[in-house]
Parts: sequence; C-alpha cells; structure tokens
Amino acid sequence: MATFVARHNQNNRNLIEALSITAGQTLNFRNLPTDEAAWALLESEADLGLISPLLFGKRQSDIALLGGACVAAVGATGEWRLHFRQGLHSIDTLGIYGTRGMSDMLAEILLREKYGMQPRLHQVTGPAPQALAAVDAILTTSDEERTELDSSSSLDIIDEWFDMTQLPLVREVFIGWERRLDAIIDHAVRTAGEITDTEALHTLKAAMQGRGTENETEAIPSHFRYVFNDDAVEGLRTFFQMAFFYGLHPDIPDLLFWMAEE
Repeated sequence: MATFVARHNQNNRNLIEALSITAGQTLNFRNLPTDEAAWALLESEADLGLISPLLFGKRQSDIALLGGACVAAVGATGEWRLHFRQGLHSIDTLGIYGTRGMSDMLAEILLREKYGMQPRLHQVTGPAPQALAAVDAILTTSDEERTELDSSSSLDIIDEWFDMTQLPLVREVFIGWERRLDAIIDHAVRTAGEITDTEALHTLKAAMQGRGTENETEAIPSHFRYVFNDDAVEGLRTFFQMAFFYGLHPDIPDLLFWMAEE
C-alpha cells in the first residue's frame, strides 16, 4: 500500500475525500502540516503527495507530476492579501510571515509585472498592525495574520493574478516518486479530480444564478477547480515563466505528466 500525504484544508478536502473513495485500499492517507508533508515525501517516507508546485519545480528530476487533478484558484478567494499603508505611491518594502513560498513569489510577480515596483522582502513577526508600521506592505495568508487590519487598503493577489492573466493559479499538485506510481494510482487521481470538479462546477453554477452577464469575467465569482486541464497547465507554466524572468525561481520546469509504461 502506497502512502499519500497532504495538509487537509477547506480547499482540498473534497478532492482528498474523493480520492479516498477512488483509491480504495491502494493508498494510506496521512494528514500532515504542509512542511512535514513535503519533508515526508522528499525523505521517501511517502510515495505520493498533494503539495505546492514549488516542490516539483525544485525536484523535477527525481519526482513525477501526475495529471488529471490539482487545486487551482480563480478570482478573489480572500486567502492571500497584500495590505499596504495608505498614501504610498510605491511599495519598496514588503513584509512576509514565515518562510518564503508561493504566495510571496506571486506578490512579487504582480508588483513587478503589473505595477512596475521592485519591493525588498523583510521577515516580520508579531501583530500585523505593528508589522505594517515597519514596512510599506505586508502579505497575509490567513485570517489570524490579518486581525485588526483594514481590508479596504489591501489587494487580493489571486484575483490580481486572474485579472492580469485570465488564468487560474494552481496551488497544489499531485507529485510522487516515479518508480512507486502505477496506473491504478494515476486513474484514482484522475477520477477524483473529475468527481470533485463536477461538484465544484455545480456549486459555481448555483452561485451565478441571477448575476448580470454584461461582463462575463466579472460575473464569475471566486471558485476552485480540480482538473488539471489546459487552463491550469498554462496557468502554472505562466507562473514559473514569470518567476524565472524575475529571478524568483532557478528555472522553468517541464510540465510533463507521469505515464504508465507500455
């Protein structure tokens, strides 16, 4: 039995539950904090994980990317927000909590590509209002981090990404050790993605009832998709291309999906 690791959250929970059904007894599921899940996979304590695509970008020569399913965000999900001090004409310093990750890379890409700014990153700690007093802007990725902050002086950077590219932001992907993957696992992942995405589209359709259609893009509420379709592939490729262009990632990984040997 192969071991699967992931940090269960509100955005991937339905996908993981669907996978538990489609995989049957093929996978042993472990719910671990994000960093521990990545560590378990890299240390060969797990065979497969639902992990940030940055991990694939770092170790693409050793691990394989599974197609069929992913976690991709579209629009203003409200999770990753850039808060700035009012009255500024430029953001020169950007504060981040914790270690570097996909969220601060996205913030840098947007500030450089869309607004022509080149912020210097600073690690911040403590309550957000005090942290914001020391820098021009801070990035928050949870409600706890942005307690007492004025949301009117902020940008939803996932929404900004969609506005700039018209592409989803792929947040999590299925990656595993190539020699431990097989057609059964691949099929289970693909089927789970299809099931979860169909449910997500039903929810989206219900949310769109009664909305105006003068501007089709603005009429679409924020949502998540779960199939690794052409838009998701292009969104992830575009993210890596921009990250490489601005010196935030060492290369542009080849997004080649695992395939069973004939």
